[in-house]
Amino acid sequence: MTKHEPFDPLPRFAEIERLVSKIYYRFSHLFLDQPELRDFWWEMARDEEQHACILFACKALIDNYDDERLVPEISRVKADELKEKLLTYLSHGTAKLQIEDAFRIALQIESSEIDAIYSKLLQLGGPHIAKTMQNLGVPASVQRQKLKAALRRFCNDPVILREVEHLS
Repeated sequence: MTKHEPFDPLPRFAEIERLVSKIYYRFSHLFLDQPELRDFWWEMARDEEQHACILFACKALIDNYDDERLVPEISRVKADELKEKLLTYLSHGTAKLQIEDAFRIALQIESSEIDAIYSKLLQLGGPHIAKTMQNLGVPASVQRQKLKAALRRFCNDPVILREVEHLS
């Protein structure tokens, strides 16, 4: 995509959701010998992949509705910043990450602007798009609650445990 093409946030943020899912899939592979942790990260990754699919579905819906258009209030710059941050996580090796490291990264991701942007996309798409996104997806709030519960169960780092309380 060149800078001269119009910015379409739905496919760009679908790509970002897929990057998050890749990070979580990697975490699931780190903990193959711990089935509960492995399954938790696998489920988190699937939820993120589902978010990406929903964004693509909404893109198709918007293209087919004459009465709805996405308001372009979300910038290309913000999308690029988030993508680069996630690519940085992916570029680092994960073989030596400990449980706390994985949760720390997930907490940084989930408390970033990604969910705020996802919510903004929900608001900007109009009633058909909002209803579709709400009906098809795992709400971000549910996913954050799962993260909080897993963090409390598997993580012993008091700093991370304090930080998770600020995750809404």
